[in-house]
Amino acid sequence: MGKAFHLLCLLASLAVVACTTQPQPLEAKAEVGPAGEFGPADSLVYSPRIMQQLRHVVDSLNLRHKVCGPPPQLRSFRQGRGHYVMMDKNVGRALRALQQGMLPDTFLARFQPSQVQRDLLIISHDEQWKEPDGRPNARTMYRGIPLSNQWSCFLDIPGPARAQPTEQGRWVIKYQPRTSYSPASLEAIYFPEALTQQELPAQYARLVQYADCLIDTTLIYTRSALRVRRYDQNQPKAEMAFMEFAHQQTLCPGYRAAETYSEPEYNCYRRAREQWDSLRLPRVDALAKTRQFKALLLQAVADTNTMGASSEEFEEYVARYYSPRKALELKRGRRVVGGCSRDDSPRRHALGIARLSAETMSWPTFLRAHLDIMNDRFSRVSDGGYAQARRQTYLRELEELNINVPHLMLGIGLSVVDPPKNHYSGDVARLGRALAETRQPREVERQLLALVTDQRLDPYNRVRAYYLFLHYINNLPDQATRRKNVDRLNAAVQQLPAYLIANATVKPEEPGN
Repeated sequence: MGKAFHLLCLLASLAVVACTTQPQPLEAKAEVGPAGEFGPADSLVYSPRIMQQLRHVVDSLNLRHKVCGPPPQLRSFRQGRGHYVMMDKNVGRALRALQQGMLPDTFLARFQPSQVQRDLLIISHDEQWKEPDGRPNARTMYRGIPLSNQWSCFLDIPGPARAQPTEQGRWVIKYQPRTSYSPASLEAIYFPEALTQQELPAQYARLVQYADCLIDTTLIYTRSALRVRRYDQNQPKAEMAFMEFAHQQTLCPGYRAAETYSEPEYNCYRRAREQWDSLRLPRVDALAKTRQFKALLLQAVADTNTMGASSEEFEEYVARYYSPRKALELKRGRRVVGGCSRDDSPRRHALGIARLSAETMSWPTFLRAHLDIMNDRFSRVSDGGYAQARRQTYLRELEELNINVPHLMLGIGLSVVDPPKNHYSGDVARLGRALAETRQPREVERQLLALVTDQRLDPYNRVRAYYLFLHYINNLPDQATRRKNVDRLNAAVQQLPAYLIANATVKPEEPGN
């Protein structure tokens, strides 16, 4: 079958017997605990020693929050009821009718919009930025929050909200004229009443305050962090020299372009690589005692070009044989982008940041990285639902650290227009899934239903609590408990604004969806 094939198979057999004992770990070796998603399912992500250290941090933060001053004054998004239409025919006539203030019922009777949605909850906010020449610019954003069979809609209007006339009793219109490559189109929202904005009640502002007390404003990645794929090959010379030395000395099977392998040859290479990897660290532990290893590692770490260009394997060696803190710095210098649904590299990278942050007691980056894993907040080229379902949430770790999980989850689940700087906002679907694993289900259910029914709270946050509870229900394993909670949620829905009740009511045939 060829010399290459027989060589690979020989390497596979050599890998099995190449190492018989594991040397004692070196003094700079980072402690790495077992992982659930990436190892035994019943274990914590962090080792017992690290968990104990983190508990001391949480205890001090909980005490600090108790003596915090009054909760911050936070405001809801501008929001209200709206009717949405979209036109792709007779656009000119429809535009003139809307500009003249034609009422929705008359408009719908005279025209035939391609899309119509009545009684949508609409939220609005300003989006501001600077043009390349430094001039400030802004636009007013309108977003429809769908319920039941509704769908979301987005409109953006040039200029800030203060420059717009009041929405009450008029259409907000977005018109796209015909171009050489697209026909004319028209979208509009009619607002029967004025949009309103209110202050978040103090008890809920305090939840946001608790979340911000625990989650430092420090960002996970450095401002200069580079976006990279898992197998980007852009290693600087010093790092490449170190990695080549480590691979040669540990008999790492070489790799060539995938298209040059036959299927049996590639399978043999893959087995050889897996066997090498299973014995890699004991071999490198022995190699790390040599002068050449230490010299090459120091040169690679000192090379400023390494920042943003390091590999996962190199960072592992830096943590194990040089400094966990330096390895954390390297990991924070690159932001990993997933190539597809099955690419777990962004989560592995965040897990590495969380573990190293815990090892070095870098609480600010630790909790943000852990929450990113829980919220699955990563960039991917594509992401299928079948892959999302396999990703775990790791709520257990937060509860084991004595964090008030209901308060933290609600604090990052509430949405305000002017949050504190670098405030962490959670995804309601992932938060709901995580809360389904809580050891405090009755307390979680009580607080979520209280948010849905509290008429002091703005409708948008009440709907977010509704969706959070819905995702919580959908991830409960017991069908009877799910049906019971659907009934409780439907009872709470009756307290929502009247125009939302029908669409928010969960139908019997779709429990938990």
